[in-house]
Amino acid sequence: MSCVIGLVDNEGQIWMGSDNFATTDKGEIRPIKVQKIFRNGKYLFGYTGSVRGGQILTSKHFTPPKDIDYLTEKIMKHFQDRNFIALSSEDQSQIHMCNFLVGYKGKLYEILIDFQMSEIPEYEAIGAGASYALGSLYTTERANLSPRQRIALALRAACKFDSSCGGKLTIEKM
Repeated sequence: MSCVIGLVDNEGQIWMGSDNFATTDKGEIRPIKVQKIFRNGKYLFGYTGSVRGGQILTSKHFTPPKDIDYLTEKIMKHFQDRNFIALSSEDQSQIHMCNFLVGYKGKLYEILIDFQMSEIPEYEAIGAGASYALGSLYTTERANLSPRQRIALALRAACKFDSSCGGKLTIEKM
């Protein structure tokens, strides 16, 4: 797991930050190189959960739609085509845990495990340590800090208090 933060600044730019830990369900740290934030066309993606979910949405494997209204359907189909989603005997979708933050045309969106997509007006944090990151973001709302500084502080809080977060921090702007 990891912590990924998305933030919309006053100028309509999207910022994302993440740690780079990869851990198992048991909390074991996996020594792999993983990029939790990446660009694909006009989209900026950040993800937590299954590393495979993020890998198969990179530009090497996935072409996002021109309109974000079709993004969740295209991701679902892409996941099915790559056996990342399996249908159970009760015809209910079983997917690997993977949540996304998406930046597109100056707006921030969250896509949850059930492919529900919501626009986020200010900021959001997903994954392990999200509650610590959100608390930090809330307390710095009126502080005279740059988006980069706010995200770095929030990620440091997540890494300090959640054992599933840590390592190098990455912050991107779109």
